[in-house]
Formats: sequence, C-alpha cells, structure tokens
Amino acid sequence: MKAILRTSLLCCLATASLLAQGSLSVINGARFELRYPVSPGSYAQAYGVYPGVQTEFAQTVPLPPQLGGVQVLVAGTAAPLVAVTSEAVSFQVPRNTPIGRAEVSVRKDGTVLATGSVDVVPVSPGVFFVLTDPLSQGGVLNDISLYAVKETPAQRGKAIQIFGTGQGPVDIDVPDGAAPPSGTLAHARAATKVYISVDEAEVTFSGLSPQFPGLWQINATVPNKTYVSGQVPLVVTIDGVPSNQTSFWVAE
Repeated sequence: MKAILRTSLLCCLATASLLAQGSLSVINGARFELRYPVSPGSYAQAYGVYPGVQTEFAQTVPLPPQLGGVQVLVAGTAAPLVAVTSEAVSFQVPRNTPIGRAEVSVRKDGTVLATGSVDVVPVSPGVFFVLTDPLSQGGVLNDISLYAVKETPAQRGKAIQIFGTGQGPVDIDVPDGAAPPSGTLAHARAATKVYISVDEAEVTFSGLSPQFPGLWQINATVPNKTYVSGQVPLVVTIDGVPSNQTSFWVAE
C-alpha cells in the first residue's frame, strides 16, 4: 500500500495550481474530493505552493513530525508526515484534533508557507484507488495478497483486504504516527459494512493496518454468487457513512 500512498501524492498536484499564494487546501487522502472532510487519525494531504521544499518521503515508522525542515500544524499540533513536495504535503491528522473546523499551516524552518482550514468529522471513509483508472480500481488485495486486478482477480467465497482511511476511533491507544503494536489488533469502534456488486459482504475485520499509520484495513469475504464476476463495484460504510465507490476484479 505504500506504492498507492506515493502515487496518490504525486498524481493529484493540479489542485495546487488553483490556489492563491500562501493558501492551502486539505483533502481526505483516499477520496481526492475538494471540501470533503477528514477525521482524527486519518491520512490527509495539504495542497498549496511551498517554495524551497524538496521532495522527501518518510523512511521510518513512527512517522516523523518534520521532513526536510517542513512541519504541518493542525489545530496547533504537529502532524506526523508521510511525504513533502513543493506542492503537496501528506500527513496523518493528529488523533486528538477536535471535531469542527481546524486551522492548518505548513511551515519550513519555522517560517509559515501557507495556511488554510479543514472540516474535521468523527468518520470520513475513503477507499484508495488508482487515480489513472476511469473505473477506479481500488486498493484491494486478493486472498494471496496480490492486487485484485484483471490478471490476478479475487475469488468468490474467499477473502479480500480493502485499504482506505478515515475509520475514526479504534479500541486501543495507538500514538500519532505509529502503527499498532506487533501482534495487536486495533478494531474500529463504529460498525463497518462492505457492499460488493449488489450484495453485502461478510466483514471479518475493520481497523488499523499493522503496516502503516493512518491506514484503515477491512477484511471481507467476496459473496459466492455467480453474477459477482469481472470488474465489480465496491463501497464501504462506517457508522452509516459511505466511502467513495471503487472497483476490483473477481474471477469469472
């Protein structure tokens, strides 16, 4: 999933060119919808124009609060950083960010480069997808942990892993920028549902991925129905709030 996170950062930079100097726009890091809110603990991106910032990716977990001298403050709290470029900064929204409108600033070596605000809500579900695919191939792995694309489709009646962000609170304490402790599952507190084609799928896990901070992982079983085949739509809901629609491939 690190590849999707990097691609999502580098493929949506057109947003920055629409912003005035010194302003920024924060979006849900999986949905890429302007003015769509974020949730505490989720993956987000701040688009703007950041003079003097060089592209740099975090190399370790826990994620650092500074990369190349760059910081993001959300409601006054330094956010863990995934990556920075001269037009976008990827970060994890601090988990204690209050619900409501939050002020966001990007700084380099203490100097404010851009400011803006974002709406923060309890859950803000988004499923990662391939930005260049008009049918929105999702961040979905099959039962042998390969991307569920046409060449390596998922199987009816078997498990898939769905990756997104914005699931809201979990049932254990996980510090900002960190993944859950090894061998420990962090379950989402709100109810999760997965819809594949026209069927509701069985959900066997919904919570934080053990691999990467701010990454929501849902394990589900593909309905064993003959019409669930080819490239099929997928939507996830949490606490009744729907994600963006994506798709994945199921064997004929």
